[in-house]
Amino acid sequence: MTTTGLQSRFILLLCFISITACNMFAFTEEPSERFGKGDGYCSRILRAQSNRKEGNSEFRLRVEGDPESYQPGSTYRVTLIASSPSYFRGFTLIALKEGAEGDREEDYTGNFQIIDEEETQFMTNCPPAVTESTPRRRTSIQVFWTAPPSGSGCVSIKY
Repeated sequence: MTTTGLQSRFILLLCFISITACNMFAFTEEPSERFGKGDGYCSRILRAQSNRKEGNSEFRLRVEGDPESYQPGSTYRVTLIASSPSYFRGFTLIALKEGAEGDREEDYTGNFQIIDEEETQFMTNCPPAVTESTPRRRTSIQVFWTAPPSGSGCVSIKY
């Protein structure tokens, strides 16, 4: 195996470990029973949140316009919001193919774009993920997310 291949695998491993460490709680997705599995093609956007306690509604992930599906190549404003009086200091935001764990480069889909560099940045050891620039109290952050090409399947945007 080449040095580049080893470096790539090492970065992916660090990415997986970082995401796991930052999100030590299970993810729960919005109910999806109303959608069938179909032929494998799907363009739904699933929002997922950490499940720190039952009935947790302190944080909400919003995709502008609240679309149930994405238009390939379109850009959406994604907002992570803390309900008053809650706040957060740190976060990790990722977009994964539905059912993917994030331990391989091909698990990530679409692309985030930073809106405010004082608030957000790409993770050093996991470039597809967005995290805080500085750990301080905040009630919301925003980034842009560009949807993947047609036929990419469902997407889970998680924090």
